[in-house]
Amino acid sequence: MWHASVSLRDRTGPLHQPRAIEAHAVAALAGVGDTTGEWWIYRAGPRVGHLRVAVTPAELNLVPAGFVTMDAGDTGPRRRRSL
Repeated sequence: MWHASVSLRDRTGPLHQPRAIEAHAVAALAGVGDTTGEWWIYRAGPRVGHLRVAVTPAELNLVPAGFVTMDAGDTGPRRRRSL
């Protein structure tokens, strides 16, 4: 599945809480992708959060060549979209 994602990491700054990192990720993906669901993954050790949303077919056609990366990592549990 093609998806758009935001990965945020903070070692010592203001984003030291999972909820703060998640809030920034949700805001960054507002208006992007499928509106029915998303995946949130947070790893406490490195304090990194990943928010993923499936892209729509129209959005997939907007991605320029070279801006796509392969990612077969964890997806976490699917949930309703935050926005």
